[in-house]
Amino acid sequence: MKDHDSPASEALRLVHHHFPHAVGALLGGSAARGHTSASSDLDVAVLLPDSDTSRRQVIRHNGRLAELFIHTVTDFQQALEHNRGNRRGTLLFIYDQGMPLLDPYGDLERARVQARSSLAAGPIPSPPLSGSAAAIF
Repeated sequence: MKDHDSPASEALRLVHHHFPHAVGALLGGSAARGHTSASSDLDVAVLLPDSDTSRRQVIRHNGRLAELFIHTVTDFQQALEHNRGNRRGTLLFIYDQGMPLLDPYGDLERARVQARSSLAAGPIPSPPLSGSAAAIF
């Protein structure tokens, strides 16, 4: 596979094409770990200025599926807390273990520090069971 066909190169082209105003981007999942096949999707986290909106999208770019985790700089912390609260660390792990693609102003590195701090804190504790549910256990 040529460098211009690497998952990181594909992901960076995707970001430049769809989010030219991005302030940060990274490649996560199996592609960041170097374990892809021709049918693997790209997991791409994109940080946008606060003038945009946070969302999650699945798109096809140059024939390849890409799952996009899109957050504004301000909304990012809330998204991390949501991941901690629902005990699904997808976003936390993408930012912790992903491969940086774009970080012109340091926003991506600050987001990665926040994600690592949230991972170190662990999941938000579940509320204690009450009433008859507590008696069952």
